[in-house]
Amino acid sequence: MKIYSAENIRQWDTFTIQNEPISSLNLMERAATLCTKQILGKCLFESVSIFCGMGNNGGDGLVIARLLAQRDIQVKVYLVEFSDNRSADFSENLKQLPKSIELISLTKDSFAFELSTDLTIDAIFGSGLNRHLNGWLAELVQSINQQSSKTISIDIPSGLFAEGILPENGTAIKAKYTFSFQCPKMSFFYPEHHNYLGEWKIVNIGLHPSYEAKEEATFIQKNLIQLKPNQRHDHKGTNGFLSVVAGLGGMPGAAILASKAAYRCGTGYVACTSNNDYGYGALLTHLPEVLLIDPKEQKLPQKTSAVLIGPGMGKKENSLEWLMHVLELPTPLILDADALNLLAEDPNLLSLLAENTILTPHLGELKRLIGPSSNSHELLHKQREFSKKHKVYILQKGPNSKLSCPDGSLYINSSGNPGMATAGMGDALSGMIGAFLAQGYTAKDSAINGMYLHGLAGDLAAQKLGMKGMISSDVVEQIPIALNSFI
Repeated sequence: MKIYSAENIRQWDTFTIQNEPISSLNLMERAATLCTKQILGKCLFESVSIFCGMGNNGGDGLVIARLLAQRDIQVKVYLVEFSDNRSADFSENLKQLPKSIELISLTKDSFAFELSTDLTIDAIFGSGLNRHLNGWLAELVQSINQQSSKTISIDIPSGLFAEGILPENGTAIKAKYTFSFQCPKMSFFYPEHHNYLGEWKIVNIGLHPSYEAKEEATFIQKNLIQLKPNQRHDHKGTNGFLSVVAGLGGMPGAAILASKAAYRCGTGYVACTSNNDYGYGALLTHLPEVLLIDPKEQKLPQKTSAVLIGPGMGKKENSLEWLMHVLELPTPLILDADALNLLAEDPNLLSLLAENTILTPHLGELKRLIGPSSNSHELLHKQREFSKKHKVYILQKGPNSKLSCPDGSLYINSSGNPGMATAGMGDALSGMIGAFLAQGYTAKDSAINGMYLHGLAGDLAAQKLGMKGMISSDVVEQIPIALNSFI
């Protein structure tokens, strides 16, 4: 699924009108009808207040009002008259409202109201807003937020932009549910907007499939994942050899999780370092299949087809030596955790990064690597520029993980859940990505497959156990089920 700018979505509407063909009024009717079905399926209510602006988002709200009134639901429509200019489709749908609907005008001089209905629907601005709310419109939105405990926003909460960030002192509708037409908006993936979006869902309104435009990003879903089938004559030697430099900082658990996740992802061999005999004992106890690497020799097995370095590695002298060693190898490479922190401390090491190396920082590691930013939108821009400059892949870990590519493209993950916010998840993810690299997948496909399947395994673990109390080992155990769901 492609994620487009607000302007491109408007052009997609126009393209659909011209090429389906369909009138703009009928396209609005179709979109609002599908949205109404989602509202009825999500909420039980007998009365509703709908706030409609003067543009096409308000027109959607008017269609919804008419359709709900036809179901004998008590409907009250507030016309938010922020402009003398009304869209043609808004005006036509206003004429079609049945007399049973109470109409109330809200203007700059008179915008007080009291909500007494079961549900509130926000159809004021939509994704076309291009300036932050202030004055009476900001007060109106604040009043909706104060009075309504259950608000549904149509397409996007009024006050948010499709691409930018709401300022710290900005105002927007705080929706319980957001129904977005055709595709998500980039602003949905910024943590600053979490409290405004609520639970969001895509409503496919049937925009023309032949439309082509430069997307802002690609939203990764199951159909984008392409896995190589098992062949009858496969053996461990044909399934890749991943070497893992991890656990040198007294954290053998990180090495265990990364190595086990790699095996669960189908790698033929996994070899791993540790810092002492205790660490080796822990590795072999939890994963007897693992091969051991002596960290003092700083030599990887000759069969190595990909290298993962960083989980639980620490930043001692031998850790830096290991990093220098693997950066000189021609082998596909993924850098995680302390390998990234060492990289951030010595920017001269950036010149040693081979093209298509994968970096998997969490938010703090990313900021140390590329510098601070004032908000998530700016940070993502800097991440993309860093990927282009150094020709590397950067996977920003977190909710809706974001992968920036050397060509400037961006991929946003759709799988995963809040139960995965616990220690060790990043170690498992890096092991999965390393497994795909070792098996001969491209760096891009390894990163995309790894982050989607990691989130899918987390979703399967949540279905089995619930999100509360889930740990990274639970996710690792679900990796084979996630993989086999593609067979």
